[in-house]
Amino acid sequence: MAAVNSTLVLPAVIIMPHSQKIEWPDQCHFFLTVSTALHYPYFQEPEQKSLVLESIKYLKVKWRIPIEAYAILINHIHLMFYAKHGRQASSVKRFLQSNISREYKKRFPVKYKNFWQSIRVLWIYPRDEVYWAVMGYIIGNLLKHREVNTFNELYDDSFCSFQYIADKYGFDFACNIVRNAVAVPESADAEVKLEDFKGCAMQPLSRAW
Repeated sequence: MAAVNSTLVLPAVIIMPHSQKIEWPDQCHFFLTVSTALHYPYFQEPEQKSLVLESIKYLKVKWRIPIEAYAILINHIHLMFYAKHGRQASSVKRFLQSNISREYKKRFPVKYKNFWQSIRVLWIYPRDEVYWAVMGYIIGNLLKHREVNTFNELYDDSFCSFQYIADKYGFDFACNIVRNAVAVPESADAEVKLEDFKGCAMQPLSRAW
């Protein structure tokens, strides 16, 4: 009899690395940017932007997340919020993505299968020098993208928090932090880098933490 080859050839086993879990820091300000798929203008109409604003207000009222700044553009959203516990950042991120897309599809037609293109979250430590620069960038984003043309129009637009900052700290102050930061470059997905804010950072007012 021919010898039997007892060597077994096993299929290759590929061990995929585990996705790295992000450990968000506690007691931080978070800067979230989410853009629509292929930059489609899902939020072109006021009622579409209002849907996004409803989700932001829900975070503030129901979840008690301190919302510090927001801007709702035709194809992307900026949000700045404070989280006592870092894990809240992931919850906010998931809620905005899922709730906005779900409610939108109930009311309006959707062009693409994937509603969102990208989402990015950056954190800013308390008393960080770029805090006011990021704040100015967000509240002035409608002006940056020419969805409004003047500071007065920006003040009257409910889809950004410029009016809140202007009423709290003064209209001139709000205009100045926008001027300092509105030229910060961004990617095609409206993403920015924190280091790009350092050249325009300012801390003109003391803040209570």
